[in-house]
Amino acid sequence: MGIRDQLHPIQRGNRVMLPAACYSLTSNEKKEFCKFLKEVKVPDGYASNISRCVQVNERKIFGLKSHDCHVLMQQLLPLAIRGVLHKNVCAVIVELCSFFKQLCSKVLMTDQLEHLENDIIVTLCKLERIFPPSFFDVMVHLPIHLASEAKIAGPVQYRWMFPIERYLRTLKSYVRNKSRPEGSIAEGYIAEECTTFCSRYLHDVETKHDREERNYVIENNITNGGGLTIFKCMGRTTGKSTSRVLSTEEWSQAHLYVLTTCEEVTSFIEEHKQSIRVKPRIRARDVDLFHRREFISWFEERIIQMRHEGPISEHILSLSRGPSTSVTCYRGYIINGFRFHIREREKGKKTQNSGVVVTAEVSSFASARDKNPIPGHVSYYGVLTDVIELHYLGGNRVILFKCDWWDVINSGRGMKKDEYGFTCLNFEHTICTDEPFVLASQVKQVFYFQNSNEENWHTVVDIQTRGVYDMNQKVSTNDPEPYQQLITLHSQRDVHELIENDLINWDRNDIAGETIQTDVLLSQQKNIVEIDNEFIHDDDIDDV
Repeated sequence: MGIRDQLHPIQRGNRVMLPAACYSLTSNEKKEFCKFLKEVKVPDGYASNISRCVQVNERKIFGLKSHDCHVLMQQLLPLAIRGVLHKNVCAVIVELCSFFKQLCSKVLMTDQLEHLENDIIVTLCKLERIFPPSFFDVMVHLPIHLASEAKIAGPVQYRWMFPIERYLRTLKSYVRNKSRPEGSIAEGYIAEECTTFCSRYLHDVETKHDREERNYVIENNITNGGGLTIFKCMGRTTGKSTSRVLSTEEWSQAHLYVLTTCEEVTSFIEEHKQSIRVKPRIRARDVDLFHRREFISWFEERIIQMRHEGPISEHILSLSRGPSTSVTCYRGYIINGFRFHIREREKGKKTQNSGVVVTAEVSSFASARDKNPIPGHVSYYGVLTDVIELHYLGGNRVILFKCDWWDVINSGRGMKKDEYGFTCLNFEHTICTDEPFVLASQVKQVFYFQNSNEENWHTVVDIQTRGVYDMNQKVSTNDPEPYQQLITLHSQRDVHELIENDLINWDRNDIAGETIQTDVLLSQQKNIVEIDNEFIHDDDIDDV
């Protein structure tokens, strides 16, 4: 075709050398890619154990299920190729993966699909600049029509093949006599229908149609809270419980956080802060400092004073007295559809359920003399180290998560965004904070991937629960649902600018090309000619 002279075969005697293309990988790079997939850990129910399908030394990936390919294409591949491929090649692949991630999200907007229709054309043009023409068969050009199809037919989860494949696997399980598979499937289907029909008339019996989801949540399982929202616990514990005694510092931190997050204590918090502001020589930025030091004792004294003045709720009194120093600890907790495990429990496991994220409102000061702080929201990422159940008077209890928090304040040192839009955290830097506790109901789940080219840096990925859609209500179903993102983590447009004006080097000089013997090529061409000569055309056959 007379294009890409750098990739043309080079004749060297009786040998032909094929230069390595820009998308080629060395043996070490292939091993790094396979090592990333081998060591990857995802949350419970996110995907199957992909590491069993990877052979690092042989640099092979095999036996992936269709949903594994779905997760690999949309989530793992963009993370695995960073630092392995050249920036221009990597950016285009990340862009293509982002297209499929947005297309397969649970929530689709019309304007978003219109952008996808335009962006995928540019993405395929960029691919044509990198990969050879033989790569572009009909399947590669198919994404051109996928966004238009989604505008007509709706979200992908109502049209893809995962439910069909699962049901075909169920039918295959009915086969007992391999010489008569059709009869076995028919008999198994009839037996299944009969048991299903009978189960509808059984009460107080768990069947596949009315059983709870794996991560079901017990709501308001403590009803003696007397209206205090902090005592109305949600979720359920997992694993064996243990008991321990909190230190004085831990007790103060846990008790102060419970008071701060209790809605019924908000008026007392404002009253205490106002009493601090009226004191002489108190700067605005020091109000919170004095508040944290004095509020526990002040609140207890204030409740005792109110009790002498008149009747007061026993639950408010119980809250002011503080929890017992003896607490119950658990190794796991299920809430908001997430299954959390403490970090110690993950040792030796192939899953990762200890990553947490909390969005908190913080106040920022422009300078030391600034008297008007600016409120804002910051997402704090961390890892779960302990699940603690606090015990209050009257049988009330509160579930807290104790976490180690990564440094997200110092940009570039503890947290950064790479050139592809991914959020990266440095696990060597944690926040020295006196707030290690959060309510279990405030936490969402994330998981981390270690960067292949940076030892201490990890990429964070947010996840959403199954059966939750953007319509302020939960859609419950007993059907097994494959994992699917509710929203995308970064936009496809984030990586457009990476290769707009860059010149692409078609070959790689650091990789030795493939050498082929000339006689091998001649023998292959001879076989092709013989096959072509033996081809029979319909026009040469006489009509009978």
